Amino acid sequence: MIYFTSDLHLGHDSAIEFTHRPFSTVEEMNEILIRNVNEAVLPSDELWILGDFSFKISKETVRELRSRIQCRRVHLVYGNHDRDYSNDGIFQSVQHYKELKTDYGKFILFHYPILEWNSAHYGSVHLHGHIHSTGEYNAANLKSLLSFRFPEGHSPKHADMKLRIYDVGVDANGYYPISIEQIAALMGLERVRKNPAPLSQE
Repeated sequence: MIYFTSDLHLGHDSAIEFTHRPFSTVEEMNEILIRNVNEAVLPSDELWILGDFSFKISKETVRELRSRIQCRRVHLVYGNHDRDYSNDGIFQSVQHYKELKTDYGKFILFHYPILEWNSAHYGSVHLHGHIHSTGEYNAANLKSLLSFRFPEGHSPKHADMKLRIYDVGVDANGYYPISIEQIAALMGLERVRKNPAPLSQE
């Protein structure tokens, strides 16, 4: 199973205040967020963190916090608060942007929400973080229809195609990761492959 999350901000005590998180200390926040990941994601699953895993802590501390996540395949899509981990072996992969082929079609993974993304007019899904939204943002997007059209064939093929964009950040998802199956159910996505494909298909 593939899971997504973002904006844990581990080690960032001010994140408790500015995002109104229900934690008393940064230590409690770190502990609960990591515990929630381990409750949801199995060691054999795959986890994509779409930025801001931590904030202004040493690479040694980042390595220690990552080691407490039981999932073996943890990928990082860089956020604005992440350091360069390309040579540290902390994450299975690091990148600024990812197009992930899945059993539900193409998923565009980026830390920031964007207006237009590759294959949006063919029904691809854009997952992001960064904005520390509440659940209301995702609920509104799931109900919304695109009210405008882009030129040159970049509009959805169907006038009633939903805006397939979702904030996977912890603040928008009850401080838990969200699975691709949950996203598919929320968006009414159908499998494009009958047989499940291996994880991390290019």
